[in-house]
Amino acid sequence: MARPRKAPEDQRTRVLSVRLTADEYDRVVAMARDAGMLAGPYARTTILDRRPRSRPAANLMFQKLLYELQSIATNFKQLADATGDERHLKRARHVGGHLVEILIGRDDLTELIEQQFESVNAAGHLINRLAHSANAGKRVDGEKWRQAISTLKEALAPLERAAEQPPAGRG
Repeated sequence: MARPRKAPEDQRTRVLSVRLTADEYDRVVAMARDAGMLAGPYARTTILDRRPRSRPAANLMFQKLLYELQSIATNFKQLADATGDERHLKRARHVGGHLVEILIGRDDLTELIEQQFESVNAAGHLINRLAHSANAGKRVDGEKWRQAISTLKEALAPLERAAEQPPAGRG
């Protein structure tokens, strides 16, 4: 279903061009990213005297991790569909469900999430390549599969162990 049209007075029909140096442009993009926005809407909001607040680093880092975990879960679902192997669905539920649930609200783990993010991302790329191959009808190589699962488990283990502990400062 299409989104309803805006009233004529609410439609943005005018364009304002502003020339920026490369450094100025990069600063605007960085400030917009910190506020969780695109550069255009950020600039409009700022110009109209309603400067958006930056989102806390913990929220941004968790959002990046959440996106990565959901992508990995999606790849596991694709693997299950392509191979008929139900174990992939269990992995999808674990990564995209259980792990996300135990990490929600754990601001005390932000530093650990930052430390582990690159390895989780690398493992996600391995799983993605396997899903891509399986979706193309290619046989998934057993050794590559073992390596991908091992890499993922190794990347997620510190997060799972930390999330099992009570949050710092709480009994």
